[in-house]
Amino acid sequence: MSAAAGIALLTLIAQVESAGHTRVLLLGDCPQGLKGFYAPARNRIGLCRNTHNSDQELRGTLLHEAMHRLQHCHQPKLETSMSSPAVRAELEQKAAALQVWSDNDFAKASQWLGRQLAASCRDQPAKSGN
Repeated sequence: MSAAAGIALLTLIAQVESAGHTRVLLLGDCPQGLKGFYAPARNRIGLCRNTHNSDQELRGTLLHEAMHRLQHCHQPKLETSMSSPAVRAELEQKAAALQVWSDNDFAKASQWLGRQLAASCRDQPAKSGN
């Protein structure tokens, strides 16, 4: 990753953390196939650096997982309905759509998500602890 790409990623992480009242963890030891995750019970986004092939892919995964944070802000009891395959499929479909949008116009997609996170998550402070 170039220095400029690293700074851009860190800037995006700071924006997601601030607007979404969440924490983003950069991980370097994820199993193959895992790109990232959002853990609603701990309000954490995990971004797997070791399983990505490009800076664009890393940013797209971050936006995808941040979309799950936004969904959680809209539905604070979301983790209790995650056992439903239909609910999981709908959530994944919406996050994947944002990721496609970011592939085509990253600036607009990330700005939109930032505004949505700031508006929807402002009353849901990040959980303390690890």
